[in-house]
Amino acid sequence: MAKSVVILASVAAKNIDSLNKIGVYADGALENGCVVAIGAKSTTNGQKDVYTVTLPNSTNVNSADFFIVYEAPVPVVGGKYKGITDDPREFEIPAKTVFNMFKPTKEDEIIISADGIGGGERDNRIHVAPTAGTGKLTWTSNISNVSLALVYEGDTFISIGNERVEAYRFRVVKA
Repeated sequence: MAKSVVILASVAAKNIDSLNKIGVYADGALENGCVVAIGAKSTTNGQKDVYTVTLPNSTNVNSADFFIVYEAPVPVVGGKYKGITDDPREFEIPAKTVFNMFKPTKEDEIIISADGIGGGERDNRIHVAPTAGTGKLTWTSNISNVSLALVYEGDTFISIGNERVEAYRFRVVKA
């Protein structure tokens, strides 16, 4: 299965350092575009400014301080490039690996490949939001009980090599 590809079309985090954090997730691999709830700072040696994160769950989906994973798809291990590929759909962040994330703010515009959105087909649903038990933004028609929501702005594509990958443009309406 292809991994999510994310493009930060117009986001405040590009210009405001405090909206960018470093995180670590212990319970499995993550991919770009995953939504995570920020927790306390890590107590692991060498992770002074790293925050522990969790996936959305039934108790935090409407109250958490959510961030979106956004890591360059070129992993470096021991100061050397590893697993270089020209296809970012093959990139994921292994468990317990430090990664970059940003805090979405109202009016941010983000492009996410279709593989990065959960909940099946869009149908008449015009929003995506965190859903308990998954890091993927999921299509929804009700954003009243979530603390992060993005509105669908239109279909687009992401060029990867000679391929046009289906993607959607979103604007943050609740953060």
